[in-house]
Amino acid sequence: MICPLDGRYQDKLIELEEYFSEEALNKTRVEVEIVYLIKLVEFLNTGSELELLKVRNLEAWAKNLTNKDLERVKEIEKKINHDVKAVEYFIRENLKKLKLTKLSSWIHWGLTSEDVNNLSYGLIMHRFKNNEWLGIEMRLINKLGEMALRYKNQVMLGRTHGQIAVPTTVGKELAVFCGRAEFWLKQLKELKLGGKLNGAVGNFNAQVKLYPNKDWLGFSQKFVESFGLEPVMATTQVEPSDRLALTLDLIRGLNNVWLDLAKDCWLYIALDYFKQKVVKTEVGSSTMPHKVNPIDFENCEGNLELSNSLLNMMSNKLVVSRMQRDLSDSTVKRNLGVALGYGFLARKSLLKGLDKIEPNKKFLEKELENHPEVLSEVEQLRRRAQGDEQGYEKVKKELNLIKGRADEYVGLAEKITKLTIGRKR
Repeated sequence: MICPLDGRYQDKLIELEEYFSEEALNKTRVEVEIVYLIKLVEFLNTGSELELLKVRNLEAWAKNLTNKDLERVKEIEKKINHDVKAVEYFIRENLKKLKLTKLSSWIHWGLTSEDVNNLSYGLIMHRFKNNEWLGIEMRLINKLGEMALRYKNQVMLGRTHGQIAVPTTVGKELAVFCGRAEFWLKQLKELKLGGKLNGAVGNFNAQVKLYPNKDWLGFSQKFVESFGLEPVMATTQVEPSDRLALTLDLIRGLNNVWLDLAKDCWLYIALDYFKQKVVKTEVGSSTMPHKVNPIDFENCEGNLELSNSLLNMMSNKLVVSRMQRDLSDSTVKRNLGVALGYGFLARKSLLKGLDKIEPNKKFLEKELENHPEVLSEVEQLRRRAQGDEQGYEKVKKELNLIKGRADEYVGLAEKITKLTIGRKR
């Protein structure tokens, strides 16, 4: 194996094979062709009632293809050097076996390869999003929500620009990521992928010429909608992929939320704000026995950056096609599983990492004690609220005068506490 997704990480991504393998693509192509054949012969009223009854059973056959069937598709493709035409010939072979030879001439009738491919990829992405992607996003959001509630009262010093800032809580900081993820996820849930079924250059040319009294626009719209996709009626030979590009951008937006979280967790571990649960059987360093490395967050970070690079390239590439059609998008679409696979793997690593961390309560409390100067914010605001416009400057000067003398810092803290929090008690 060349790609680690099919090698080192294969056992962690086994569910993706159902959507993004070559076999899965060909199986979906057969499904689209068969559903089209069924609806077409009904729409045109071709064939006898008996044949129409039999042809409806083809959908069940298409959904239960064997590995041997899919190997046969590849054998045909190897001979003729055309993947979609190989699917057509494969179906034709089986119509003979199913005694539906009279319908063979209607397979792929009026279609171009892109009609089959765009619907197949749309269907794959639609199913993957609903069956797998939304699920793992909700697992992360629920996990963070649970941690946010558990640690809502665990105070820690904030860090802005990497420097000591005023206090916050662990729970609140985790809740921030929940809210950000929900923003992107809501849009991803609501967005439908696009699909088109309108022939060689998107005009139903031959169909209208041969059957001028048929509502081809209505037929196309209902057919695309039957797959849970949004009909795109004005197209060239290709479905323009605008909705697919937006889907990839929304996923990239989610990636960035989790990338930010992974980096923050890494830093909190480095600062001793978080401690990692030790797994006795695991080795942190090959030479330093004391180390427990934050490998899950590092794995998450690297894989999200790989995913983002591919998603960004695909989002830009797939919406551009020369004139009515060029084939450069075909190779790119075959790598959708790679781009999404890295993102999926990253989320699994992030979940694993979150399970291993907890706030380092003693350290956080000690650090708060060691930095009473953070209370200076409330003191300068108190003075300004009482009319002293130089409140900020005076507090800053007082801090500078006692800088480095811990005993006077403590005195300042006691003074501020009495003037603010203590007074309310």
